[in-house]
Amino acid sequence: MELVTSARDIVASAISEFGSSLIVLSSFQREDVVVTDLVLNAAPGTRVLTLDTGRVPKATERIVAEVERRYGISVERLTPEPHEASAMVALHGIDLFRDTVPNRMLCCEIRKSRPLAKGLSGVGAYFTGLRRAQAKSRAAIETFDRSGSSVKVSPLADWTTEDVLRYTREHGLPEHTLYAQGYTSIGCDPCTRPTLADEDERAGRWWWESPEAVKECGLHFSADGRAERTVDVLLREVLASTAQPV
Repeated sequence: MELVTSARDIVASAISEFGSSLIVLSSFQREDVVVTDLVLNAAPGTRVLTLDTGRVPKATERIVAEVERRYGISVERLTPEPHEASAMVALHGIDLFRDTVPNRMLCCEIRKSRPLAKGLSGVGAYFTGLRRAQAKSRAAIETFDRSGSSVKVSPLADWTTEDVLRYTREHGLPEHTLYAQGYTSIGCDPCTRPTLADEDERAGRWWWESPEAVKECGLHFSADGRAERTVDVLLREVLASTAQPV
């Protein structure tokens, strides 16, 4: 398959350029397992990292263990700072993400973006399973996104859902069990639901928000200036509440 050859070429190019300063960032959805398979077949010693937000579904923990067994690896967990998560919950409640979009983005900032920033320290590049067909917000993603301090590499950018399914089935890859329950995009447990037949793949993420809200958490999307300023204010409040008195 031409797309597989292209993805392998992208992986090989990234490995050639970044060598050991290269990781796989995985949420263990189908795309991420495909990328993991492509990368570990080409460079078996590549580190695989995942964001353990503290609110992932039990099924995600099971597929992490299954991937670890298949490839003989130990997946590295990136977790939020306990004092930051506790302060956020104390100020806004455990399910703050249901109140406003900025609150939801604050939760993602504490549980995802900040741990990822620490995990990427010193990392030259990282592989993701992003695809352009997943959502309008991803339509223009680049195969090599060099806009950040670590280059984001998306070998499956041009793949369709059918392409991912075909590779998964042909290579007998592990699959997240929530797909069988109608999920098409899988994130934190309280923020994800199954999607309907006429919905796009990411409609099950933060479904209570307005249809116009962009279904991204901040890892792969920079929100508009107004929302960013609101989130920054909320984040400063959380961090200030964790500061130790002098």
